[in-house]
Amino acid sequence: MKSFYVLLLTIFAVCISFSAPSFADENKAEVLAPIKIQASRGVLDKKNLPSSITVIDRKQIEEKKYINIEDMLREELGLDVVQNGTLGSNTAVFMRGAGSSSTLVLVDGVQVNSNTTGAFNFSNILTENIDRIEILRGPQSTLWGADAVGGVINLVTKRGRGAPTHSFSFEGGSFNTFKEVLASSGGNERADYSITAARIDSEGISSANEDNGNDEEDGYQNTSVSLRTGLNFLEDGRVDFIGRYINSKIEFDNFLFGTGSVDGPPFSNTESFYLALPVKKSLASWWDVKFNPNFSYDELRSRNQTFADSDIFSRTYTLDLQNTFNFAKFYSLILGGEYQSRNGANNGSSINKDLENRSVYLQGIFNYEDRVVLTGGFRYDDNDPFEDALTYKFEGAYRFGWGTRIRAAKATGFRAPTVNDLFFPGFGNPDLEPEENDSWEAGFDHSFLDGNLTVSSVYFDQDFDNLIQFDLSTFMPENVAKAKSKGVETSLRVKLIHDFVLTLNHTWNDTFDEDTRRRLRRRAEQKFHANLQRNWNDKLNTLVGLTYKSDTEDGTAGSTDDYVVFRTAIIYKHNKHIKFTVRGENLFDEKYEEVVGFGTAGASAYAGFIFTY
Repeated sequence: MKSFYVLLLTIFAVCISFSAPSFADENKAEVLAPIKIQASRGVLDKKNLPSSITVIDRKQIEEKKYINIEDMLREELGLDVVQNGTLGSNTAVFMRGAGSSSTLVLVDGVQVNSNTTGAFNFSNILTENIDRIEILRGPQSTLWGADAVGGVINLVTKRGRGAPTHSFSFEGGSFNTFKEVLASSGGNERADYSITAARIDSEGISSANEDNGNDEEDGYQNTSVSLRTGLNFLEDGRVDFIGRYINSKIEFDNFLFGTGSVDGPPFSNTESFYLALPVKKSLASWWDVKFNPNFSYDELRSRNQTFADSDIFSRTYTLDLQNTFNFAKFYSLILGGEYQSRNGANNGSSINKDLENRSVYLQGIFNYEDRVVLTGGFRYDDNDPFEDALTYKFEGAYRFGWGTRIRAAKATGFRAPTVNDLFFPGFGNPDLEPEENDSWEAGFDHSFLDGNLTVSSVYFDQDFDNLIQFDLSTFMPENVAKAKSKGVETSLRVKLIHDFVLTLNHTWNDTFDEDTRRRLRRRAEQKFHANLQRNWNDKLNTLVGLTYKSDTEDGTAGSTDDYVVFRTAIIYKHNKHIKFTVRGENLFDEKYEEVVGFGTAGASAYAGFIFTY
């Protein structure tokens, strides 16, 4: 703890040094162009992208006042978010019925999925210094490879702009939870920076459900540092250094066969860092090049477990070269290649595997005055240790003059079994086949009443061959010969009287094994979220939210019941330097489970402040 505050003071001193007059004086007001969606390789912006996409911007992140990214994702279309207990516990995301290992997660273009489990644990990613979250639903293997069968979630770090600003924030509340954040950012035409350090401490709740007689609190600590700095060169060139460091500790409970989750002494330490050095430059008026070398590292040390302690390592080295050719006013082409080396090791089970993947990808884009947009592309992957794979995606959108846009997509994807799936002693299955996905979707977007009412809806249909799913009866991953996932995602945003804004998200998702007709594990059929928000004269922002989730099946473990939870978040701007914040979670103390046998937090309240200068 003491070392963290030393780190905060060090960062604070560095931030102040950036406030030198020579840096601030050259700052000019910047007119921002439409944001290109990085999860689509940065060619189209949100309004033109034919894919189903949600973009959560920094303003929304600040207004909702969540601590972790996982809580932001619970509100969004097409996502099932499940957590194994207390704050900081392992959190998985299922997108459109695909497995948790089938959603590719990027942090500033760095692929961060575990090389042992294949999934990404969202529990340790804080909202601080996240500028936006891009959620691209449906198979994205054509641009991003094997892990993107269900879709892509891309977290983009804040870029510094304008005169340097510094802030300190504090929040405290239920379960002896405390959060401190120090941040600074700024930029001019030549260079920019953004840096944040955050610390969370919480005594937590029992991860094993208290209703089953478990009352031992499972604590959590998290120290995170995020840095992004960039330099512009040779008129249109740019190089960025992006780094994120996370060190966390979580206490968790035992799992006993035939009993389930029970109180126990295990704990784990996680250390992660993600590094990227993207460089981009125009080589001609029609040719842009981006080279992105990056590296991700995760180390998970678990102690006092039921069977044996473990040290799990995941390392991913990636070299990605992307060329964008703008041949004419309406035509562009993306041509790129990627080399990736992955290592997954578990010292407790003698696993140490290296896997390599080499790929080339191609996508053509036709955009006629933002009215007609067509894309089509292919990707070829040379993947160890399985056969090579060829995937494709075709999309189209048409915008009518009265504000309606119709869109459709057809795509395929594949995912190779993970290191744990294949090689974990006693639990791995070396006979697994790669998972394949064939998907199509069609939908519309419409804006009424000068933008005061917007509605969007899409129907999707996905067929999985050899879907990889963990079987609790055999305690091994198995191929589900054929599985189906179909559904409808609908969102509505309306400006009401007295400046109230209502947003609604609803997902109907029917997932099942075509042989047994049983629903897939941990996928809810119905998910609904509503937010009612108002900004009162730029001084007070109030938000009330409701989340409903229907029951889920969990194999032989049983099932969870449906539930409804309410929350509120309030921000009061006292003056230009100080804001006060209050939020309440699970206001009516709903008793529910996201995973069978694991607890969730009851009614809780938090308050804090943000000081900016």
